[in-house]
Amino acid sequence: MCALKGQTIVMKEEEFKPIAKIILKRLGFDVFEIEPEQGVLTPDFEAIGKKDKYTIELKIKGDDPEEISRDLEALSRGESVTKSIPIGPRNTLGGIIREGVQQILEHDPKGESFRIIWLHSAGKDPSLHNMRFHSTLFGTEMLFCLRLPHTITCYYFHESAFFSWRNYLDGAILTDENNAQLCINSLSARAEHFRKSELVVSMSKGLCDPQKLEESSDYDVMIADCEIDRKRSDQIVSYLQEKYGLDPLQTIQMKQHTCTISLPMDGDS
Repeated sequence: MCALKGQTIVMKEEEFKPIAKIILKRLGFDVFEIEPEQGVLTPDFEAIGKKDKYTIELKIKGDDPEEISRDLEALSRGESVTKSIPIGPRNTLGGIIREGVQQILEHDPKGESFRIIWLHSAGKDPSLHNMRFHSTLFGTEMLFCLRLPHTITCYYFHESAFFSWRNYLDGAILTDENNAQLCINSLSARAEHFRKSELVVSMSKGLCDPQKLEESSDYDVMIADCEIDRKRSDQIVSYLQEKYGLDPLQTIQMKQHTCTISLPMDGDS
């Protein structure tokens, strides 16, 4: 991932848009805000390079205000707040991506530009939002192989936004307060063309391309390129075992575990 600096933890979309424009300009693009149309949800930017054009919709995910309020109330009562949060694909984030794709299609229904969704993670734990966005885009699952032994990242194991929108979405930019990553939709029919585009070249130090990762890894990355119903995880595991010649494989549900307590300040009774 590439470093970003100078951002605040809590940020609204209108506050981040100027930063997004600066980033794109520093990457060598002319950036134009798309004028809203009455009754139509349009995307945010067009970024134009020497030979390539991109339509970009920006979405921001922060914290749930109601959840923050509940946590603060519990802490004020002297209680600890413990959480066990899954890091896998989330329907809520999938809905955010779906809305963004639909906005892009309103502006470029014929695919005359590369279509990009920019997902910025804010809040008190932006890295968590970022990981969940990544997992929702790619439908990732962690696997463990007893023979190696080590953990393996499997792309497209679950239902994924990139699969659902493979005909309409070329990639996604993921950012938080410190990092930027360009994710390539390797399921898109335009993936090879997109890989050669100016944005990919300019963000070459911060790419996530499952196909390239699989080619360069030693069983650290797998791709579930099968037609099996994603609800049949046992069948997908069997397919991967046969495809890669590794048996047995076991899924690992990744979670983030936290515990928060409130400590009295010096001088408090």
